Amino acid sequence: MASRRYRHRLHAIQAILVLAVTPCWAAQEQEQESAPLDSTQTQRPERGLGRTILAVADPLTATEGTVDAVKWMAKRRQISINGTPYGLTGLPVVYFSPGSGWNYGARVQVADFSRRPYRYKLTLHSVHSSEGKRNTHVRLKVPHLSGTGFGLNIVASIRRDIKARYYGLSNDSDYDRNLTDPAHDNFIDEDYYHYLLKKPRLFFNLLLHVYGPVRMSLDLGLERTDVGRSGAEAFYINAGTPDGVIDGVTGFIGATLVWDTRDDPTIPRRGVFHEWSYETSRNSLLSLFFEEIDFERYTFTDSRYWPRSERLNIAHRTIVEALRGAVPLYSYGEIGGSRRIKGLGGSDTLRGFDRQRFTDNVRVLTNTEARYLLGTRQAFKQHLELHGVLFLDTGQVQPGFNELRLQDLHITAGWGLRTYWNADFVLRGDVGISREQLYTTIKLRNLF
Repeated sequence: MASRRYRHRLHAIQAILVLAVTPCWAAQEQEQESAPLDSTQTQRPERGLGRTILAVADPLTATEGTVDAVKWMAKRRQISINGTPYGLTGLPVVYFSPGSGWNYGARVQVADFSRRPYRYKLTLHSVHSSEGKRNTHVRLKVPHLSGTGFGLNIVASIRRDIKARYYGLSNDSDYDRNLTDPAHDNFIDEDYYHYLLKKPRLFFNLLLHVYGPVRMSLDLGLERTDVGRSGAEAFYINAGTPDGVIDGVTGFIGATLVWDTRDDPTIPRRGVFHEWSYETSRNSLLSLFFEEIDFERYTFTDSRYWPRSERLNIAHRTIVEALRGAVPLYSYGEIGGSRRIKGLGGSDTLRGFDRQRFTDNVRVLTNTEARYLLGTRQAFKQHLELHGVLFLDTGQVQPGFNELRLQDLHITAGWGLRTYWNADFVLRGDVGISREQLYTTIKLRNLF
């Protein structure tokens, strides 16, 4: 028990220390001059450069659109190169975790803001740990390819997760802490519920803008997964994997249909985001060397944002997902869609439970947040915002939809802070409470 309390206190201390370095915030807004971006298309001449940039903004009235565009650009632009406004944001990452040791790395984002939401954005993220954890990815997103109705998203990543979790398939899966407590007579291994996951992945996403807020996409990818024990004993080996499938090389193809009226994809404050996603993965051509993987994933995401005042914003997300077929172990630990997340439990779903605490073929979850602007500040020509958050998460997993019951919902609640840098870079800290534990987390992106 003492070791568990020590780990929880360490997580809480980490969250407090990282968030404490956030600068003191001024409550008042400070305006900043910037070249105007008009509504629809406005020509913006750059002095001495002999060129004109076309900027696309929201369809407001001329006056409202100009004011809105000026504020929008003032929060994001840091430098101009040949008349093109760019944003460059990034932070070094250094922290200690009892599970992975010292973690170090950086996250950097470069965006061309000559068009809303951006002409392109390049994200570089790499964090390694002293215990062997590794998470590196490169992402390039181009929402609109000039002269076409298409967009492009490419992601290349390499992950080595030394603490991937598996507690069995069930909404009531047992988490016997005595099995991981060296001081208890029933002790087996501290990493009994963990496994080692190595996963290089290449993902290609072709976007098609259909009409207004409606778009479609075609998703293609290739990934290799290797699963191994983190300790001398492993629950997934003793209990068996769900469909007898552990790892392998898979190619996957998918499609999405999206309705998106959000005012911003990174830090939305109003609008709706609906996404219907289908994905099929298989390794039929390689099944001579690996256990056969052949499964389908259906995911629906609904996110809504309601500004209640200039400072208060209410955000809600619902995700429903179903898996069918010969599903490998690692796929039970993540939720699909255009952005894969861990669930249920952890930093993205059911904050308050351990990561990947509950899993089964059908998963349903909600996240509700009240986000309040505590203050803004201009520092060294950078726009900074600090938001306080209260949240409530719910979720459950079942073998099928007909087993879903309201009384079986798991519920967590908590609070957090969000630091927004130039309305493009997010530092998120959350503390969640559940009937099992206190869970703290720090992430370099918004929840939704």
